[in-house]
Amino acid sequence: MKDSDSISKKSSSDSENLVNKIVPEMPIDKRTKAYKEWVKKYGQEASDSNEIPDMPKDKRTKAYKEWVKQYGVQQVTLDKSEKKSSKKVSKSKTKTSSLDKLVSDFIEKIDSDDWFNKRKDIEELRSKINSTLKSSESDTDEFKKSKSLFFQTLKTYSFKKKRYFKDLSSNQKENLEKRQELIEKIKNLIIVDENPNKLYSKFKVLKEEWHNIGQVPITERNNIWETYRHHVSKFYDFLHLNRDLRELDFKHNYEEKVKIIERAEQLDKINDIVKASKDLNDLHRLWKNELGPVSREHSDDLWKRFQAASHKIHSKRQNFQKEISSIQQENFKKKEDVIFRMRDLVKSVPNSHSDWQNKIKEFDKLKNEFQSIKNLQRNKNKKCWNDFRVVTKEFNTSKNNFYKNQKKELKKSIELKKALIMEVQKIIEENKIAENSSRVKAIQEEWKKIGYLPRKISNSLWDEFRPLINRFYDILKSGAINLSKEEQKNYDNKTKFIDKLKFSKKKYSVDDVDEFFKSIISEWNSFDSINLNSNNILNNNLNKKINSILKSLDLKNDEKDNLSFELEIELLKNNSDEMNKKIQFIKRKISELEDESNQFQNNLEFFSDSSSDNPLFKNVSTKINIINNKIEFWRKRRNKIEKNS
Repeated sequence: MKDSDSISKKSSSDSENLVNKIVPEMPIDKRTKAYKEWVKKYGQEASDSNEIPDMPKDKRTKAYKEWVKQYGVQQVTLDKSEKKSSKKVSKSKTKTSSLDKLVSDFIEKIDSDDWFNKRKDIEELRSKINSTLKSSESDTDEFKKSKSLFFQTLKTYSFKKKRYFKDLSSNQKENLEKRQELIEKIKNLIIVDENPNKLYSKFKVLKEEWHNIGQVPITERNNIWETYRHHVSKFYDFLHLNRDLRELDFKHNYEEKVKIIERAEQLDKINDIVKASKDLNDLHRLWKNELGPVSREHSDDLWKRFQAASHKIHSKRQNFQKEISSIQQENFKKKEDVIFRMRDLVKSVPNSHSDWQNKIKEFDKLKNEFQSIKNLQRNKNKKCWNDFRVVTKEFNTSKNNFYKNQKKELKKSIELKKALIMEVQKIIEENKIAENSSRVKAIQEEWKKIGYLPRKISNSLWDEFRPLINRFYDILKSGAINLSKEEQKNYDNKTKFIDKLKFSKKKYSVDDVDEFFKSIISEWNSFDSINLNSNNILNNNLNKKINSILKSLDLKNDEKDNLSFELEIELLKNNSDEMNKKIQFIKRKISELEDESNQFQNNLEFFSDSSSDNPLFKNVSTKINIINNKIEFWRKRRNKIEKNS
C-alpha cells in the first residue's frame, strides 16, 4: 500500500508539472477578460512554440487526458498528412500515366462510329477513371489536363446518348402514329361499300406498309399488335363471303411458312450452333410477325413440323452448352499454339526486305488464324489476348527497327549511286573520254553491286545514269574525244552537214548523181580538218549516208556500186593509210579468186577433149568465167586506187 501511495503521489506531481508546461486553449471570444489574460500570459509563448509537447507516458493521469483532448486529433491528422504526402510522390507518376492511357481509350471508343455497341466497355473505362481520380491527389499539369479532357469527353458522351435516345424515342413515336393510322385505314375498309377484290388489294398494301414500319415504344408494342390483329380478323370476317380471296391469302401464307420450315430444317446442317440458334430466332420472328394464318387443315401440321426442326436446334444448343467448357479449353489450346508459332517467327530476324515481306505475310496469316478462334472463358481469353498483344508488339518492334536501319542503308545506297552519276557526268563535261573508258566500265560494275533500293527510286536514278552512259559510249564511238574547242566545232559542223544531206531531184541520171556526189565531196573537203581518228569516223558516217541515198535511187546495182566506190576513193585521197588498207584488201581478194580459178582449171584436165558437151564440164567452165570476170573487176578497182593514191 505504501508503495502504491508513493507511486500515485509521484505520478500526480509529475502530471502537475506537465500540465503546467502545456499551454491551455485560447478563449474563442476576444472580447472577454479571459482572452486578454490568456494573451498576456501565453500569447508570446504560443507564437514562439510550433511543436507539440511530448505525450505523458502514464495514461491514468489527468495530464495525459488533457494532452489527448488538446493535441491527439491534431497529431493523428499530422501523421496521416505525412503518410499521404509520402504516398503522393510515389503514386503520382504511375497514376498520371495510367490515367492518360485510360482517357485516350475512353475518347477513342466514344469517337468511334459504333460507340453505341461499345457502351459496356465505355462504362467500364468510366468507372476505372473515376476510381483513379478519387484515389489520386496529384496536382501535376499532365494529371489536370487528362482530368479536364476526361470530363469534357464525358459531357460529349452524355450528349450523344441523350441525342441518340431522343432520336430513337422520337422515331418510335412516329412509328406508333403510323401504325395507329394504318389501323384506322383497315377499320375504314370494313365500312366501305366496294368490290371485295379492290378492298383486298388495298388491304394487302396496308399490310405491307405495316410490316415495313419500324419499332414502336416498348410500352405500346403488345397493345398495338393486339389491336392490329383484332381489326385484321374483323376485316377477314368482313370478307367471309369471298372465300376465294381468303383461300388465296391462306395459300400464300402456307407457301411462305413451308419455306421457313425448310430453312429451319437446313439449320441442322450448320456446324456453328450459335449462328444456327440466331437464325432460328429470326425465323420464329418471321413466322409470328410477318405471316398471317393458314387454313385449319394445314395449321397444326405446319406448326408441328416447324417445332420438330426447332427442337433439333434447341437440343444441339443444350448439348453445346454442356460441352462448352471442353470446347473452350480446346480453343484455348489452339490459340496458345498460334501464339507459340508467332513467337517462333519473332525469334528469327530476317536480313533482307524480301525475307521480311514473306515473314510479314506469315505473321498476318497467324494473326487471322488467332482472331478466327472464338468462344473462350473470359479469364483465358484475356490471357490469350495479352500474350497476343505482347508478341505482336515484339514483332512490330523488330520490323520497325529493321526498316529504320534499312532507311539508313537506302540513304547510303542512294548517295553512292548519285556519286557515280556525278562522276560520269564530270568525265563527259571535261571531255576525258578515251582515258576514262576503263573507269566507266568499273562504274557500271559498282552500280550493279550497290544494295537494294525501292523500285520507284531505283528507276528514277537509272533514268539519270543510263543516258549518261549512252552519251559516253556515243562520244567514244563517234570519235569526238579529247577534241579542242575548235576541233569540236568542226566536228559538230561536219555532223550537221551529214544529217542535212538528201537528193531532191525527181528525174536523174548516173551523171547527175555523180555530179551531185562530187559537189558533196568538194564541200566536205572545204571543212577544217580534225584529228585522224575522228576524221575517219566522220568519213565513214558520210559514206553510210550517201550509200543510203544511193539505195533509194532507181539505178542499176552495178551503177550504184561504181558510184559508191568512186565516192569512197574521193574520201580516202588524203589518207594514205586507209588507201593502203583498201589496196591490200583488194589484193587479197584477187589472190583468193585466182586460187579458186586455178583449182577449177586443174579440174578441167580430168575431162577429155570429147567431153566438152558434158554438163559437168560446162558448169566448171562457167564458174571459171565468172571468177575471171570478178578478178578483172577487182583489178580495175585496184588500178583506180593506185592512180589516186
